[in-house]
Order: sequence, then structure tokens, then C-alpha cells
Amino acid sequence: MKKRHFLFTLILSCSSTFALANDQAANYQDEFSKPVDGINTVESVLNASTVLDDTPILLTGYLVEPLGKEVYVFKDDTGTLNVKIDGDKMPTLQVKPNDKVTLKGEINKEQNYIIYVDSIAVD
Repeated sequence: MKKRHFLFTLILSCSSTFALANDQAANYQDEFSKPVDGINTVESVLNASTVLDDTPILLTGYLVEPLGKEVYVFKDDTGTLNVKIDGDKMPTLQVKPNDKVTLKGEINKEQNYIIYVDSIAVD
């Protein structure tokens, strides 16, 4: 009987430990992938001198002009900047300059504040 009680207690404590570890990993991943507070406009990207490369961002605005080689001019109410969108990330339907889009991506300062887009949604 004591062996059964010990075994039950051991299994219960291990499963609680694994559940806690998985929950903490999920929370870390959620926090890691969120855009940095306040960096959600073109102006905030351009004025964020202390922001590091690969800082996550979330921008809402318009793709107003293709520049070639998967680079587009993105515009919101605060300004314009260049974004790089790989062909496999573009929606299947053509995005027009008056279509509002939301871009999730990362800052790349080495390329004059170009944003590498991870996903695009047409609003």
C-alpha cells in the first residue's frame, strides 16, 4: 500500500512539474513574439533609436508601391518606410494601394529601417 501511495505521489508531482514548465515556456514565447509597446507606427519605428534589430513590430496601413525584389513602400498616417515581404507571405489575392493591411514583422536597422514581414493580413 505504501508503494502504491508513493508511486501515485511521484507521478502527480512529475506531471505538475511538466505542466508548469510547459506553461512557463508558452508564456515566454507569447511575450517574446509580441510587438514592443509603442512601436506600432512608421514614426515610432524611425524615431526608436535604441531599438535593436529583430525587434517585433505590428503596423497597420497601406502597401502603396512595389519597389521590386519583394520590397514595398508601406504608408500609415505617420509616414512611409520600406518593407520586405517574401512571395510566400503575400496573400493569394492581389493587394491594392487602397487595401488596409496589418503587418507583423521585425526591424532591420542595417537596411535603413526596412521591416522584414513575417505575416500580412488584409483588413
